[in-house]
Amino acid sequence: MASGQIVDSLILAKAYAVDGIKYESDWIMNTAATVKIFIDVFIGVWAFVLAWIWCAKIECKPGEKVGAGEIWKRFPKFVIGYVLTFALMLILLLNIPALKDTAKTATGEADVFRSFFFALTFFSIGLVSNFKKLWEEGIGRLAAVYVISLFGFIIWIGLAISWLFFHGVKPPIIS
Repeated sequence: MASGQIVDSLILAKAYAVDGIKYESDWIMNTAATVKIFIDVFIGVWAFVLAWIWCAKIECKPGEKVGAGEIWKRFPKFVIGYVLTFALMLILLLNIPALKDTAKTATGEADVFRSFFFALTFFSIGLVSNFKKLWEEGIGRLAAVYVISLFGFIIWIGLAISWLFFHGVKPPIIS
């Protein structure tokens, strides 16, 4: 979201300073927020696939089948919240147009809490992480998988999808 806001400000400032065009504000930032939600859902899909692979191929015992309970235990439940929240807000905002202004106001009011809980989330992850066990298990392998996945696949897939969806798209102009 922060990068979306920065890009929004930079594009609007450049368009106005160079070409004298006034684009509608927050349009790019809202697009970035929507893309972020889709990315998180996409992460959830891959988390499900990786949970299945891990249970079926890596930690499998001979003759044992992967149970749905084991995959459910490893699946990140936050993804369900993202999907449900997105679907609910989409349905509400499409069917009740007056709700858009209320949602905008509520989002602005909730920014303080959003920032606080975002920081608290990463603090909590640090508290519950067992770094000694990660080190014993070979954190180097984990870091290698992360770096290879990020720079080998995720960034390039994200850029390709973004280009497909947003190539040539410009924000609405304020008259």
